[in-house]
Amino acid sequence: MIGEEPSKIRAWEADEHDFIVRALTAVNVRESDARDVADVLVAADLRGVESHGIARLETFYVRRIEAGVVNAQPEYTTLADRPTQFALDAGNGLGHPAGKFAMRKTIGKAREHGLAFATVRNSNHYGIAAYYAMMALEHGLIGLSMTNSTHLAVPTFGAKKTTGTNPIAVAIPAGEHPPYVLDMATTGVTFGRLEVSERKGKQLKPGWAVDAEGRETLDPVAAKTTGALLPLGGYGTDNGGHKGYGLGALVDILCGVLSGGLFAAAADVPETGMHGGIVGNFFGAFRVGALRDETAFRRDLDRELQTFEQSAPVPGSQRVMVAGTPERENTERFRREGVPINERVWETLDALAERLKIAQLSRFTV
Repeated sequence: MIGEEPSKIRAWEADEHDFIVRALTAVNVRESDARDVADVLVAADLRGVESHGIARLETFYVRRIEAGVVNAQPEYTTLADRPTQFALDAGNGLGHPAGKFAMRKTIGKAREHGLAFATVRNSNHYGIAAYYAMMALEHGLIGLSMTNSTHLAVPTFGAKKTTGTNPIAVAIPAGEHPPYVLDMATTGVTFGRLEVSERKGKQLKPGWAVDAEGRETLDPVAAKTTGALLPLGGYGTDNGGHKGYGLGALVDILCGVLSGGLFAAAADVPETGMHGGIVGNFFGAFRVGALRDETAFRRDLDRELQTFEQSAPVPGSQRVMVAGTPERENTERFRREGVPINERVWETLDALAERLKIAQLSRFTV
């Protein structure tokens, strides 16, 4: 949404959160788990990441629970619990509660021992990666979050999809400056950007996707249905596509292979299909004070981030920003003005409310 005027049809943050909870509890999700999901989806919409917000409520979560391919009330199994490591089997439940559970464990261990890592297997889509990395900021820690996904991207010089969007998120606390929050797919764009482009009737940009024959396409429908995403850096190696491919493979190794979950051909299923339990996550947390004086670190990070922001912008640009700034500004704005929701998403939400026999999400227009 950065650089675009958001939808004029809005909902207040609290109303959106309440609607998500009501929809999920209507399909027998525990209220505490439904609130975890709502926390993450609302955070995505507030940050302007509309591809990962309430737009995914029906297709990715409600429909899969109704189809019986995702467990509405899973039982978690602890696979390993050591001073600095934790491993979880999520029982094919929703990814957001499992992710929050594992990240809380990671944070607790890092606060005591300086650092910790966790893996999750047999889980499902967990929303925006940044949410879990940012959980560490509340405790003054550096947070790390990764997830693999269904196969959506071709490898460099490859014609068959082998990895997902496989995002990496890092959140680092500063002093007076807001935290540094990087949340990036290892593909040029996320699958959700294809969905958003289709909803808005917009062409894709070069370097985003290929069609069924592996040729670059600007058609979001062709890319979404029979094509594939390209790694970060685009086609081939000239613009660094092999680097995005390498990062995507790294995420799949940590989230799929290391967790003992699904990876490679086992994850080759349709993104919007009726399936569950294929996702794995990797989390990390670091206590700055375990490595150097925390006050000095925060002071120096302020200087580092200000160096970027105070650097001269190119003609036609107003400023240089650091990672996390647009999303933070979106959150501040949308909390004041309401959360923008696309008209076609509203239609889906209204139909969902009618089907589940719950009250519609309240809206207003700006």
